[in-house]
Amino acid sequence: MQEINNEEQSFLTQNSGDPSELEALAGICHPPWSRRTAFIGVGNRLWGDDAAGPELLKRLMEEWAVRKTSSTFQGQYFFIDAGEFPEDWLIRVADLEPDVILVIDAMELHAEPGSMAVLEPEALPEAVCYSTHRLPLRTLLRLWEERGSRAFVLGIQPKDVIFKEGLSPEVKMSVDSLAQFFSRRCCKE
Repeated sequence: MQEINNEEQSFLTQNSGDPSELEALAGICHPPWSRRTAFIGVGNRLWGDDAAGPELLKRLMEEWAVRKTSSTFQGQYFFIDAGEFPEDWLIRVADLEPDVILVIDAMELHAEPGSMAVLEPEALPEAVCYSTHRLPLRTLLRLWEERGSRAFVLGIQPKDVIFKEGLSPEVKMSVDSLAQFFSRRCCKE
């Protein structure tokens, strides 16, 4: 889990489950998703809302499989469950040569639980006092950008990061909204 400070909060786009507010993602992630995109879920499923990234990723992969998206889009989208260590995927993701990388992670946004923010690397702290990652996400995103990708973090404000399985209702509602949003755009025939 990463944290942003009050100054960086100006980048925050809050969402309490209203899908219309998710349209802000469309401008950043290049609709109609015609470029190579890597979705990277980050978090620990045993730490409550820290599982938001892997849970959203799982939902997207399930939707992708159900829709059996046409072969013209095969190789355009990559779904990676990076667990607690996204830095372990640095080279493998770079070798995929995605145009857009979207890291999905629970993070302290100083907002209501379930709120979401799309953050560029500059909006993330250089180093944090508390993090479940060994390498700051800001550094990881910058390294991918040096290889030619546009990289963002989709941060979700957790309610509970305690030893338990399952998401809080607020975070689950946000994950549901995001899954619908991405399914409408990524899984179109």
